[in-house]
Amino acid sequence: MTICLALVCDGGKSVVAVADRMVSDASLALEFEQRTRKIELIGASFSALTAGDALAHTDLLRDATDSIAGMAQASVRDVAAAVEGCFIQHRQALAEKSVLRRVGMDYDTFLEKQQNLSDALILALSSEYQSVELGVELLIAGIDSSGAHLYEISDPGTARCFDSIGYAAIGSGLPHAEGFLTEADYSPDISLNRGVWLAYVAKRRSERAPGVGSRFTDILTIEADKGASFLGQTSMNQLNAIYQGYVQQLENASLSVEKSIKELSLEPE
Repeated sequence: MTICLALVCDGGKSVVAVADRMVSDASLALEFEQRTRKIELIGASFSALTAGDALAHTDLLRDATDSIAGMAQASVRDVAAAVEGCFIQHRQALAEKSVLRRVGMDYDTFLEKQQNLSDALILALSSEYQSVELGVELLIAGIDSSGAHLYEISDPGTARCFDSIGYAAIGSGLPHAEGFLTEADYSPDISLNRGVWLAYVAKRRSERAPGVGSRFTDILTIEADKGASFLGQTSMNQLNAIYQGYVQQLENASLSVEKSIKELSLEPE
């Protein structure tokens, strides 16, 4: 229940990432907007955006960051691969704890003892083990020597590259954000300023979806020559003012269209 979006600009020389701060807990029927960002920096030119379980990604990203720290000139693909590997490890650890330990085994013991277990028990445990999900989605957005790149990582631990379309989104607000970008005729060649604007409007549109927060909006820009930085409050206030004028123009246009519709002549053939 959230919206996280990243898009490529300047023909691959910059990236814009935007997210809300909504936290949802279905088990407690609880929703609130936290003060912690859902966009985390991984080094000077990489970022991770998270959706889903608010706790599952914390140790995962810590482990991935430690792995990346030992790399020389890591690429965005390297970062995504590191996060993907940690995702798989954490999901397997969760499956082992929630399924196998219940019957007094870990994964290695399960493999060793299969010849002494019934086929029905092996099938049941294997099926349950494989169905365990970590319940978190991540977007990896960044820039390396080859340009800007986007990856999405989700259960069961699969990374997908979104470079071919230039943007990626996760969370319940995804349909609204993607719909707006399609309407706006988004292209990876747009300027950074326009990319920031489109990302902002896409986030505001996504607030129509259940579970998307409207109180906070965080926008991160990553530029090949300047690195990563979050937009300050002055820029956010300017974006909001432009957005309010934009909404007013849409309402005025809608009224004009409604007038024309009422005057439409429905003549038969």
